[in-house]
Amino acid sequence: MNIPLRVRNIVKKYGTRDPFLLASYLNLHIKFKEYSDNTKGYYINIKKNKFIILNSNLTYDEMKIVLAHEIGHAVLHSSKEVHFIRENTLFPKGRHENEANKFAAELLIDLDEIDKPCIENLSMEQLASYLMVPNELIRLKFQK
Repeated sequence: MNIPLRVRNIVKKYGTRDPFLLASYLNLHIKFKEYSDNTKGYYINIKKNKFIILNSNLTYDEMKIVLAHEIGHAVLHSSKEVHFIRENTLFPKGRHENEANKFAAELLIDLDEIDKPCIENLSMEQLASYLMVPNELIRLKFQK
């Protein structure tokens, strides 16, 4: 599965990397529900209706990251029963979680929009802070 290519094709088709806009274009219904800090969000497919449930207690930036991850499930795993609640969305718990994280990394980190001289000497942690994404997404974006 070529996740970077899948993301490039989706971004090209819809002209955006914004997870909220993409969810709308992909006919994914976003619902907000209050959960504990341990539940960030999840994807569920009910009778061909696709829903992404987000923890309403998250900040907007956290919601974007979780939503990008859940869109990854919807795009990459739509035919599979992958609709269990994930306690810590951005920590892989198997192949499907890792693939959804890779999808989120590819969607949220656009190398064409990064000022390369500004970041060339940054550590992974500094780059994650600069781009406002978790370290895990930086690792997935740049791993060979």
